[in-house]
Amino acid sequence: MAFEKLTGKNIYDALQTDLAAPLGMQDYRRADQKKDIRPETNFDEYVMRLSARDMARLGLLMLDKGRWNGKQIIPADWVRYSTTLVTPFRDINPTFLRNYGSPEQWGYSGALWWVWDTSAYSGGVYTGPWQGAFTAQGAGGTFITVFPGGDVLIVHQVDIDQNPHASVSPSSYTAMIAMVMNSFCDESCK
Repeated sequence: MAFEKLTGKNIYDALQTDLAAPLGMQDYRRADQKKDIRPETNFDEYVMRLSARDMARLGLLMLDKGRWNGKQIIPADWVRYSTTLVTPFRDINPTFLRNYGSPEQWGYSGALWWVWDTSAYSGGVYTGPWQGAFTAQGAGGTFITVFPGGDVLIVHQVDIDQNPHASVSPSSYTAMIAMVMNSFCDESCK
């Protein structure tokens, strides 16, 4: 993995020292983190087992541009870089990831975050809580979704340990969060 080659650190040790400890993750256990070696693909899978509340801490860290309890845990520039659109929705491959029927379209950052990518309204105006949104997707329907425009964080998890076949598709999850975000009420409706 590039991270381990560049830093000389085990990714799970770094997760422990650089994020879990400073964020006060309540459920993170280093012993539960195991790499899934996949020789058939030449790419190992770095499975991270996090509880919903520890996932929420990561999401809040990203929502606050890398700050936690007044301390900069990760550089704000890294948060901005890792959540900036690199691959627009229209260029996503494989093409089955492009759900043209969904009003919420996700492009990709290249740094493990999917980024909201919908055209501006006429005049180049972007508005609403979806503006600037980004989401991380994990196995079986695990998601951390941040809506900076609405100051909202949504965490979703599926218990794939209990049922390895359980899952929520990205399009189903997007439908669920769209229902939540459609209830968004800014200052104009209070």
